[in-house]
Amino acid sequence: MSEVAQNPGAAKAAPGPVIAGGLLFAVGALLLVQALSLAGDRGYAPSGPALAPVIVTGLWVLVSLAYLAESIRARATPTGTGGSWRTPLLLLVALIVYAFVLKYTVTGYVLATAAFVLASARLLSSRPVREVIVRDLLVAVGLSTGIYLLFTRLLGIVLPAGVLPL
Repeated sequence: MSEVAQNPGAAKAAPGPVIAGGLLFAVGALLLVQALSLAGDRGYAPSGPALAPVIVTGLWVLVSLAYLAESIRARATPTGTGGSWRTPLLLLVALIVYAFVLKYTVTGYVLATAAFVLASARLLSSRPVREVIVRDLLVAVGLSTGIYLLFTRLLGIVLPAGVLPL
């Protein structure tokens, strides 16, 4: 009798996350090479729009590597039950609402992104709201404001200002 049949908790995780991680890494690496070649044509500069794709795709490659490593580790570790689709689906809904708010309202990047980061943090957190709300608010507002200022002031990329006078 196999170990899985004797111990249902010893089932391996599905290979889907490993495949997705590998695919995300491959696409990110391809896009990074393209971004580097485009930026290389114009030369690197500490400001300007040529640097933004290099930064974004570089971060994509790092995050996809971390995801791939975690997926491989999870596949090698015995698991009990399969994952729930509830959280990823709610995150997808939040992302669609975020895109809609950015495109069709006057809310602006900072407020829309802060709300999206706060909603994502709540969806991904298992701790009670009262324990993490101040931290989550500070991170959401700080992150959205910092990214806005970085892109608009240093990189010269226009993001929707919305109702805030930034």
